[in-house]
Amino acid sequence: MENYKILERIGEGTHGQVVQAMERSTGKIVAIKCVRSSDKASKNLLREIESLKALDSDYVVKLLDHFCHSFSFYLVLEFVASGLPEMLYDDDVWLDDSHLKTYAHMLLAGVVHMHSTNIVHRDLKPANLLISSEGVLKIADFSLSRLLLTTTAADDDQRSQCYTGQVATRRYRAPELLFGSVHYDQSIDMWSVGCILAEMQMKTPLFAGDSDMEQIAIVVHNLGTPTDETWPNRNEMPDYNKLNFTHCNPVPINVLLPDIDELLVNLVGKLILYNANKRLNAQEALLHPYFFNKPLPCLEHLMPKPSKDHRQKLVPKPTKVIESLEKNFSCLYQILDETL
Repeated sequence: MENYKILERIGEGTHGQVVQAMERSTGKIVAIKCVRSSDKASKNLLREIESLKALDSDYVVKLLDHFCHSFSFYLVLEFVASGLPEMLYDDDVWLDDSHLKTYAHMLLAGVVHMHSTNIVHRDLKPANLLISSEGVLKIADFSLSRLLLTTTAADDDQRSQCYTGQVATRRYRAPELLFGSVHYDQSIDMWSVGCILAEMQMKTPLFAGDSDMEQIAIVVHNLGTPTDETWPNRNEMPDYNKLNFTHCNPVPINVLLPDIDELLVNLVGKLILYNANKRLNAQEALLHPYFFNKPLPCLEHLMPKPSKDHRQKLVPKPTKVIESLEKNFSCLYQILDETL
């Protein structure tokens, strides 16, 4: 750790925090993720290290080094100036349809590379998509990622491949995960991608539940009650039969996504499907007509470039809290006394 000078904190998670630092020998700015030692944190960290070592894409954040120090683990990552949410919600950044189309293209290109390496991210969401000072989108935070098992001729039963169902952030969690499935593949990432593409345009989450039950209710309300046609294997989900659904028809996709490019609506509609087997994979999504229709994707070197302190500039300034409520209202009390 003595090789780095800590500059400032960037963010904080469940098991640790991320800081901006400078490598003393070269002056290079990096991001260091510090993870406190625990069984769960160590397991996730090892998966993240192995995933990042296996990946080599312009659209995935790069791992530069990793080490252990004082009962904590450290990942040294390339420093990325900002994030997708910061770019979307900064009033000083102008993002038109061609810019958003390029972000979508970069995201899918990163997912193609990731899935071709048999790695599933399991927590794709806007907060885990970073934007470099060159304007390039990079997928980050692989703490929930894992290498998917591959089947063989002697063992091609997908049911033998069990993974934890407690993954993905609720609002971007595929319906099979909401119902406790432990048998899934890369298609759970594609559901998340569909939610992200919609959110980039709408500036609000597509399915914004605040609890698992509310999330399920919102998804079912918008996509309709699952049927044998829309979700043939739904009864295999561990928690599906624990709930009773009143019948509701699906909301038309153009109503769910109003005032949005018809081709993008079509693309999102092919990603947010109950039936995981029918969702487009990342390579198919990249070849969707949406990316070949005007406005064409913006050239990468012309994309908006956040400043190196862009994320810090958008952090809300802390509200000054007066320690004593009595002091806070003393003037009001005085006015009341004078009035009475």
